[in-house]
Amino acid sequence: MRRRTRWILLLLFIVIVGAFIARRSLRGPTVPNNSYLVLDLNGRFAEAPPQDIVGRLLRPRERTLIDVITMIREAQVDQRLKGVIARIGSLDIGWAKVQDLRDALLEYKKSGKPLLALLQQEIAGGNAEYYLASAADRIYLSPDVTAALTGLAAEYFFLGGVWDKLDIHMDVEKIREYKTIGDMIANKEMTPAHREMADSLLDSINGQFISALAQARGLDAAAVTTLINQAPVSPPEYEAAHLSDGTKYLEDLHDEIGGEQTPLLQMKDYAQVDPKSLGLNTGPTIAVVYASGAITTGEGGTSWQGQMMGAETVTRALKDAADDDGVRAIVFRIDSPGGSALASDLVWRATQDARKKKPLIVSMSDVAASGGYYIGTGADRIVAQPATFTGSIGVVMVRPNIRALLARLGITTVTISRGKFADIEDITTPLSSDGRQKLIAEMDHIYQIFVDRVATGRKLSAERVNDIGRGRVWTGAQAKDNGLVDELGGFMAAIRAAKEAAGIAPAQEVTLAFYPRPKSLLERIGSWLEGDAAVGLPAAWQRALGQRALGSLLPPFEPGSMLTMMRESIEVR
Repeated sequence: MRRRTRWILLLLFIVIVGAFIARRSLRGPTVPNNSYLVLDLNGRFAEAPPQDIVGRLLRPRERTLIDVITMIREAQVDQRLKGVIARIGSLDIGWAKVQDLRDALLEYKKSGKPLLALLQQEIAGGNAEYYLASAADRIYLSPDVTAALTGLAAEYFFLGGVWDKLDIHMDVEKIREYKTIGDMIANKEMTPAHREMADSLLDSINGQFISALAQARGLDAAAVTTLINQAPVSPPEYEAAHLSDGTKYLEDLHDEIGGEQTPLLQMKDYAQVDPKSLGLNTGPTIAVVYASGAITTGEGGTSWQGQMMGAETVTRALKDAADDDGVRAIVFRIDSPGGSALASDLVWRATQDARKKKPLIVSMSDVAASGGYYIGTGADRIVAQPATFTGSIGVVMVRPNIRALLARLGITTVTISRGKFADIEDITTPLSSDGRQKLIAEMDHIYQIFVDRVATGRKLSAERVNDIGRGRVWTGAQAKDNGLVDELGGFMAAIRAAKEAAGIAPAQEVTLAFYPRPKSLLERIGSWLEGDAAVGLPAAWQRALGQRALGSLLPPFEPGSMLTMMRESIEVR
């Protein structure tokens, strides 16, 4: 009965989607001459499209970052467009993604066509949104905008006080002092090493922020800092501080650029334009392999904790791209805080196999840290945004003991084992001293492998890697200074590096082929019916707690797993 219901719902979904696609295809794109594209930049832009049906259903209309960058490139070369209005609302993306969008807008301006920014937001945020708007020729604010330009802040949450209240004993070990996901799980406050790193990260991004605003608005850095400390809130205050060029509604802006003689084109309509019709996405092929989400073994998918990067999925994608005779180079696009050490090593091995056949260029998004750095360290070249969070070369182990919690609920547990360490993964048994030493020895082994991988890939000594490793997170700008990154830039900079590595002329257009290859609707349906569409809690958590117990406080890995992971709440606002 349950399977029959699924089929009925899916059939209805197919009919609706088919009708929608047919309607759009029959209508076709219409781009009037002398028009302006209204580019809505707000909310969340996914790194990669979801491959499973659960992800497609949960995020059916979500545009990827590369979709938007491509649209901006189209607007740059489309002679029917007279200009672009970037209508910017509250953003829910990391700082590096904002830099990717800003780079695309700055590249657009090379066309000589106007770029106008209209800020439309209130209360929350203001900093990243204004930073993006500063790429425009002119910045306007809606009359009711109240978002203050207050400067940057980073929040860190420490869960150490939670476990006592839940009668959970949480064992956490880390390598080494800067591997602060362990601190955030087990401690109640920030360690000196964590504070040192956090201040360093914030100083780096704040410097990038101040410098960009000063250059864009013709001010010096000290003046920008003074203005931020005054925290302009209202539109008149922005204009008086030379941070904006006035206050307008979209209709006012439309009148200013020509009114009815200058049609406004919406993104949803312009998205129907085929890049090939504008001379883009043609020529030699460069593969783009997505590696997005926490790294796990097996297949990737969408879980209740978000996107998961399955080692088997990414390994197969790298192999498919490397084996394709039409592909000249591979851009490995990483947006991951890391995860399973085993899964990270499997993906790393796949990159080395791919490199034997094709140049491999890593493009880092918001985060490519810990396991997210591990999987890319063996590339021919690494490109990161100045604000990318990367590095975090270290290992952490998390093992809870929930026996007391279960006892409070009236549940008694008994474990019978054979072998000295048979109960090492049992989350209802205390971790013995010998068991702890065994796990620490395993962590030391994985850390040394991590260091060796980085030393070989980056042509550094193991001593140097340990010096800049020890779990420490760096911004992309800092990572370049330390030799962990080759070049600062976004996705298009990585494409240029791939063209160079493949011997393709800089001015030559290229066709982008994305991997993993999108599954057909029938393939997604088959996966869903087989129960493979989503990744849930590991088996040990499910056995003891049930699918949603303790929510996102627990990592989606087996207790006692060795994790190369950075899961800090570094949200720079």
